[in-house]
Amino acid sequence: MLKVFLVDDEMPARAELRYLLEQFPDITVIGEAASGEEALEQIPEAEPDAVFLDIHLHDRDGVDVGQEILETMGNPPMVIFASAYDMYAVRAFETEAVDYIVKPFSLHRLEKTVCRIRKWQGQRAADANPRSELEERIASLLQTVLTERGPRRIPGEKNGKILLIDPEDIVFATVEGRNAVIHTETEQYATSFTLQELESRLPEQQFCRTHRAFIVNLNKAAELVPWFKGAVHLVMQDQQKTEIPVSRNAVKEVKRRLGF
Repeated sequence: MLKVFLVDDEMPARAELRYLLEQFPDITVIGEAASGEEALEQIPEAEPDAVFLDIHLHDRDGVDVGQEILETMGNPPMVIFASAYDMYAVRAFETEAVDYIVKPFSLHRLEKTVCRIRKWQGQRAADANPRSELEERIASLLQTVLTERGPRRIPGEKNGKILLIDPEDIVFATVEGRNAVIHTETEQYATSFTLQELESRLPEQQFCRTHRAFIVNLNKAAELVPWFKGAVHLVMQDQQKTEIPVSRNAVKEVKRRLGF
């Protein structure tokens, strides 16, 4: 049996991945962690054969967690990084991860990953160096990331339900307490992300941090309003015509990206 450990701060994502992995008769999920610190505490004791590790964790950078696992364990597991984005793929490979999967997960893609885990175990048993094939895999795995990545949707909560929001529908995001709140044209959704974490999940060519407390979808900006002391406000295309502040430091970049 292949022993697998799951690390993701989103419970629905862990549940989905557990369900798919349990379709393989030779795989058993022996543990889960909802944070990087939990993972670093539990994985050395659990001694899994493979760890599925989300790159976006609320307390730690997932790539750094993977690096620490590989550097501190005497017999480290294979690390498979998971993310909704492909921008971290090269850095993930540098930590000796042997695979990289993109959310939303698919059974077809996981079949390839499971095959790689089995092959990696065989190489280790034969005293082969798994790193010897790593560079050869990078090009093909990156191509897989590019061709199989799913829609970049963002989980948001409303009325006790977790909904997947298309970034195209987001007008702006702000922060309430510690976490970000997403606003569409007619609704708003709570998230489990900080504003910085949410920003890292959104397409940078479309979204802009205009202020320490706001991220805006530049495609949803309707009007640029001069403000005092060199600042400006953006009037957004939601029902309330919300005015979003643009700090003086961000004005030049926002104007450039809007074509001024």
